[in-house]
Amino acid sequence: MERVNFEVVGETKKIFGNVIFAFWHGRQMALVYAHKDENVIIMTSYSIDGELQSGIMSSFGYEIVRGSHQKRGAIEGTIEIIRKMKEDGMDSSFAVDGPKGPAFEAKQGVVYIAQKTGRPIIPITSSAKSKKILSNWDKYLVPSPFNKLYVVYGSPVLVAPEDDLSKKSIELSAELNRITMEADKLAASAR
Repeated sequence: MERVNFEVVGETKKIFGNVIFAFWHGRQMALVYAHKDENVIIMTSYSIDGELQSGIMSSFGYEIVRGSHQKRGAIEGTIEIIRKMKEDGMDSSFAVDGPKGPAFEAKQGVVYIAQKTGRPIIPITSSAKSKKILSNWDKYLVPSPFNKLYVVYGSPVLVAPEDDLSKKSIELSAELNRITMEADKLAASAR
């Protein structure tokens, strides 16, 4: 796995202590390995899929908060993530167009958390030389085994207390789309 612009993570953490990673739902498979065992908290739903995801992510060292971005437990899960970021210094990570889309449009939840914690959002994406793109809502990317993987980090998105969440969501979407195109170009040209 090759990390591109990874230095932005260290530089940002020197200033802010911890960060929020934001990625597209369909690009998450390769990202599981990128930050395993690194004090990162994620939110999973109360669904059967969320239960399965919780078990898998826990085995990679991620801390799990149960909740849903849209339904049951959303407020409690969000409060718990904000608390753990502020008190325990944990990073957090979110599929910002999940759990059900629309694809490639960042929702305001992660921007709200950035505003409440004062921590920057670092856009992150992945691509692979050999892959299958599923035809589901998020165009889920499944890398082939024994493959060249790229993880690309974008410019941090800072959210001030007075910022408009909608505008910041658009800014985050644009940066995620930019680095996703960059990752795909790197993967396409890989030898």
